[in-house]
Amino acid sequence: MDDRAAGQEIDIRSRKFYKLLLLSGAMGAAGALLTLAFVIVLRSGTQLIWYLVPQQFGVPDGTALPLFVIGTCVAGGALVGLITRYSRARPTLLAEELGEFAECGRLEPRNGAAGLVRGLVGLLFGGSIGPEGPLTGGSGALGTWLAERLRLPRPVVAVSSLSGMSGMFGSFLGSPFGFAMFTIEAGLEKGKLSWKLLLPSIVAASVGYGVFFALTGYVFGGGYDFVLDLVYAVLLGLLGGLLGLLFIRLYRTLRKWADRRRSRPVSLAMLAGLVLGIMGAFYPMLLFSGDSQIQDLIDDAAAMGAFLLIAMAVLKVFVTATCLAFGWSGGYIFPSFFMGTALGLAVHQLLPFVPEIVCIVCVISGVSVALLKSPIALALIIQVLFDVRLAPIIAIAILAAFLLTYREELVPPVEKCSEPSPGPLG
Repeated sequence: MDDRAAGQEIDIRSRKFYKLLLLSGAMGAAGALLTLAFVIVLRSGTQLIWYLVPQQFGVPDGTALPLFVIGTCVAGGALVGLITRYSRARPTLLAEELGEFAECGRLEPRNGAAGLVRGLVGLLFGGSIGPEGPLTGGSGALGTWLAERLRLPRPVVAVSSLSGMSGMFGSFLGSPFGFAMFTIEAGLEKGKLSWKLLLPSIVAASVGYGVFFALTGYVFGGGYDFVLDLVYAVLLGLLGGLLGLLFIRLYRTLRKWADRRRSRPVSLAMLAGLVLGIMGAFYPMLLFSGDSQIQDLIDDAAAMGAFLLIAMAVLKVFVTATCLAFGWSGGYIFPSFFMGTALGLAVHQLLPFVPEIVCIVCVISGVSVALLKSPIALALIIQVLFDVRLAPIIAIAILAAFLLTYREELVPPVEKCSEPSPGPLG
């Protein structure tokens, strides 16, 4: 989206700008409702597939039966591959979706819808992927589709798309600033986005959070109250950054191999399902996005021991990178939080004089900023998920990891944007 065009079309002193804020609020609510529907289907479907179906055969928990885990994950891979084949929508990462929006001011509606369904199916069948990827594409594509259906000007399409995504982030993560900063940071260097988009994004995220909380009473994350130690934040952030670099290098290698075989999406996705199933059969904690398993890690850390916790972090890197590289649409923010928690708990096991919460938060900060390269957004999100009093150590850990990893990109830049499809009337 051209900054000058945005400046001409979006004047903060005009009534048009306030109308845009109303549009932003409406799209934020739409993004929240889409998120709520996604969560309801995901939770109900997960309960059905992994618990109710196995109970019909006398097994209370499907994740405890290795053959069931492998079969279910492979079946999920087949469905993911079929969605890719018949939708003809290439799987994309969150970074690519943000890059597309920064470059084009819109998200292709068909790709966003396909990614939303593909991500939901992958998560239902145990995918080691996060829901924020498909939800970002789906909510942003919804904003694009509605604005283009109304034949609104291109800068307004960008606001509508951004507002849908902001509403999703605000509702799901409880952060009114997070997605605004993702987009601003993604577009500032190339001068693709106007700073005036910040306010509509915050409005959309706030409305989305209000709608989502009013309907569910749900707030992601929890609070911790420990003594903070700033001295260790740098080293822990760097450790998280190194784990993030491992993910980047592994994902690049796997994607390069998979790109030569993109004509066989079903086989690729089934292979990922097989890998996921085998890993999940041995360690069920590796299944799903990881957000629900974080508390399990914290509760069971002492029994697991440092080396098993390190193994969980590295294996989560492997299964998530495999799923994403082989065509399972999804995000990597939630899995990165699992990776960071596991490695942080391992550090605390080895160095018990470092407070547990400092280890967890700082390593999470390092891993996530290595993958997303959005230090301000992640600082805001992570402090909301844990405790605003942790902001200083979060900032230090993120800065250290960002300086270590900022030259290492997970995906190449977006080369071109797709043109909107003509409507039925021309």
